[in-house]
Amino acid sequence: MLSGCNGIDNPEGDLKDVKLEDWPMTDCSTSTSPVRDLVAYKLLGVPYKWERAWHSDATYFIQPDFSRTSSSFSHNDYLSKNFCSGTHGAYVNLIEGKNDVIIASRDVSRNEASLAKGLGVEIETAPLAIDALVFIVHPENKVKNLSVEQIQRIYSGEITNWKEVGGVDHAITPYIRNADSGSQEKMETMVMAGLTMVEGLPETIGGVMLSPYWSIEQDEFGIGYTPFFYCTAMVRDLMRVDMISIDGVAPSKESLRSNKYPFVSSIYAAVRKTEDHESMAYQLYQFLFTKKGADMIDESGYIAIRK
Repeated sequence: MLSGCNGIDNPEGDLKDVKLEDWPMTDCSTSTSPVRDLVAYKLLGVPYKWERAWHSDATYFIQPDFSRTSSSFSHNDYLSKNFCSGTHGAYVNLIEGKNDVIIASRDVSRNEASLAKGLGVEIETAPLAIDALVFIVHPENKVKNLSVEQIQRIYSGEITNWKEVGGVDHAITPYIRNADSGSQEKMETMVMAGLTMVEGLPETIGGVMLSPYWSIEQDEFGIGYTPFFYCTAMVRDLMRVDMISIDGVAPSKESLRSNKYPFVSSIYAAVRKTEDHESMAYQLYQFLFTKKGADMIDESGYIAIRK
């Protein structure tokens, strides 16, 4: 049902004079929205800048600057073709034909693969850039390093007190993510590797999903997980949590690039396999894997996977 990206027609990359009216319906996850938007703004000729989101005091996003462009479309026009439905929502929309090309925080999940099979839809996916799953704790927590085994035992309920891993004598609060989120899928497959996770404390209040950063900032004895890119590019100097080392390796661009950090992962681009190869959706999908596409991905803060 799934296949990797095949040969690139133009490895250097060249999409010129792209118009919004020809632009495909795109979608993304929260953590991949900056790279999707940066690529779109560059190709559509819209100036942009990193800016703190008006609706949040904890994240930066890439924002368009329509005051410095002669574009014939508005930000609302842009948003009508470029969604941010979250990882699971983006894949579901792609499978159901509600978008055309996506950049998501992970590959297609088991549930999404089952949905696609049931609908007779084939999805083409390929890894686009390097990311990682990192673990965060409160700055006052003295534990700054855990082994892979200790992480597994915390999240399987075997280790329940920080003193068991060199910290203070206090119960551990293991925060988990919502099912089908990019982080949760990576946690279950990469970290737990089939082990049953403790129910933990979901990051919700009244059914509303909260940021893992907010949860850990408020809980000196909590531990959570989140994408490396989100930490370093979108939260960055506003971060009031600490990323911890795993098996003595701190998460950094260098340790991710060298694959020394244990939980290195990828973000993915995806398109329906039946997409016309002459369509703008497929041209955009291919462009992401060209040299120019990779340069844009690097500019966003991700580490492009260069063929």
